[in-house]
Amino acid sequence: MSQENAKYTSYQNMVAQVNTGMVQMEKLAASMDLEENRKALEKSREKLTSHKFAVGILGEFKRGKSTVINSLLEKEIMPADILPTSATMNRVTYDLTPHVELLMRDGSTKEIGIGELPAYVTKLSEEYEAQAAQVEEAIVYYPCKFCQNGVDIVDTPGLNDDERMNRITEEVIPKLDAVIMVVTPDNPFSMSEADFVRNKLMTSDLSRLIFLVNKIDLVRREKDRERLVQEIKSKIQKSVMNKMAELYGEDSQEYRDAQLKVGKIRVYPFSALDALDGKMEGDKELIEKSGTIPFEEALTKMLTEDRGALELGGPLNVLDRTALEVAKTAETRKNALQLSGEEFASRQKEMLAQINDMRRQKTEEKKRLHAKAVHTKNELESEVRRFYPELKTRLEEKLEQTEVDPATLKNEAGRSAAAAALQKAVSDEMKSSLAIFTEKMETKLKTIVGEEAVRLGEFTEKMSSQLDGFRRDFAPDKGLDTTNLMAIGVDVLTDFMGLYGIAGIVSGYREAGIKGAVAGGGVGLVANLAAASLLASMSIVGLPMLVISCAVGSVVSKKFAGFLFAKDVGQRKLNELRTQLRKNLEEVLDDMESGRELENWVCQRVEQSFDELTACMEDECEKMLKDTESTMDAIKKDLVQNEVQRKKLAEEYDESLVSVKQILENLKPIHDRVRRVLAEA
Repeated sequence: MSQENAKYTSYQNMVAQVNTGMVQMEKLAASMDLEENRKALEKSREKLTSHKFAVGILGEFKRGKSTVINSLLEKEIMPADILPTSATMNRVTYDLTPHVELLMRDGSTKEIGIGELPAYVTKLSEEYEAQAAQVEEAIVYYPCKFCQNGVDIVDTPGLNDDERMNRITEEVIPKLDAVIMVVTPDNPFSMSEADFVRNKLMTSDLSRLIFLVNKIDLVRREKDRERLVQEIKSKIQKSVMNKMAELYGEDSQEYRDAQLKVGKIRVYPFSALDALDGKMEGDKELIEKSGTIPFEEALTKMLTEDRGALELGGPLNVLDRTALEVAKTAETRKNALQLSGEEFASRQKEMLAQINDMRRQKTEEKKRLHAKAVHTKNELESEVRRFYPELKTRLEEKLEQTEVDPATLKNEAGRSAAAAALQKAVSDEMKSSLAIFTEKMETKLKTIVGEEAVRLGEFTEKMSSQLDGFRRDFAPDKGLDTTNLMAIGVDVLTDFMGLYGIAGIVSGYREAGIKGAVAGGGVGLVANLAAASLLASMSIVGLPMLVISCAVGSVVSKKFAGFLFAKDVGQRKLNELRTQLRKNLEEVLDDMESGRELENWVCQRVEQSFDELTACMEDECEKMLKDTESTMDAIKKDLVQNEVQRKKLAEEYDESLVSVKQILENLKPIHDRVRRVLAEA
């Protein structure tokens, strides 16, 4: 078995073990009448077992993206040509029978053979291009060894292609687990590639990016190859750090954190053609020479250890929370067997009244969240209003500083070229400034949401503590004590969540958040788990490879490019040209400001985030309250049993507690392994 397959097998074994533990815990939750907890486990388990890793291939034209994919497939399946070919998004997934399913833009589907693929996904002829325009996505089913491990390969259109291709590329990126950016020695880290890294990628997502220097066989000397790889790595690092300096300043903690991350950027020399030929011909020497072995090892590690740890962390969190609830409920029901019917009725009435009061508190909490959302919108909108004059200054400076040779303005072609150069310079600055600004807004919003999640975790813990207090009333002699029962589980959960809550779920939420709350004694185990659950359920922190600029930058820049140079400026002298462009620029910015382009985007992001947070809080609290009500109903049924039956029930509850401890103990090695991976992330 190869090292890569061994890693996938190891990961899949962990998935199987976690799945088994979740099935066992589901049964225990069902036996305790904890239906809401059981549903949460089932949903999380189904998501885990159905998950497939998605690897995207990005790059400009003529980078050899299709050949890179074919090298992974070990056969020429994806169409490749010296001309720009890919006109659609193509996905390769595992199936024993090779075939293609076309998802059409009108919502229909079409089945074709592998050999017909070029006619529907390329731009090799006008006919092909017309057919490709009707295809939203082509799914290629093929018995690829690499895909057999639960991996889908996504071939995206070129970064420097037309608007439709850029749209597809930006829409698919957030759904990817890993991105391979293919560059080449003849034009390493081009403008569009730098633009992608700088303007469309969160810095925290660099760990999901691999740079592949394809066609390395064109560089004959080994020392030149090494120099080239280092040069590309240096360019990437400089691009990222320049962005961080603009975002936060060189003295910030964020800047220092980014310095550590950029040192881990992965850049690999590679020859896709050699790798493909070597695999098809069984030439081990050519395979080794191609550089595909270290590249595939890095990709495998990224998927199984890094992304795999995140995929396992969520279900483990749900399982752990359910384990606590099952243990508490089992002991509560066991202790309640000592009560008389009258004693139980009195305590049940009091508890139900308290549950109604908790629902009232929950409603008040929702109102508070709404007020916080309004305050956040106002706060961020104020920053938008301050940004408009800054943007205007930047664009005017770019307009003045962009050099144009006056000698080129003597003829119409030269004047048109000068106008185009100025347009591009100002438009590029527009995109860059918007990307920097929107990432600032996203980072602030994530911090606010993270703080709210921690606070809601405390609210949930308070509610849980109240319910635990009621449970003590069902144990007249000794009270409710889950400390000993859950010794194994609490050790696991406290240690695990202390790291996972920071390095995994709370993506983009600075470390000081949860750590500070825990250190201050404000957040206990239940609160920590609740905060992590809330954040894990939200798209604001769950999106990998978050594209910052696509939400607003592309809309505004398109409008900007179309409007700014719509007037006839080709016959004017350079000074007149700049004067007219400055006037048009002011009109564009005034129009953008009056249309509330950025304000509308900010409001949409805030509303989406707080709506999700509110819904998650509602689900978490209702799950707890509904299961408590179910426990009351179950106790009522237990108490009608005779003494022999009660004794048997008590034994069953003891067995459930033992089972909970055993499940957690069995999964402790996986907890430890996931924790180590996240600690190193």
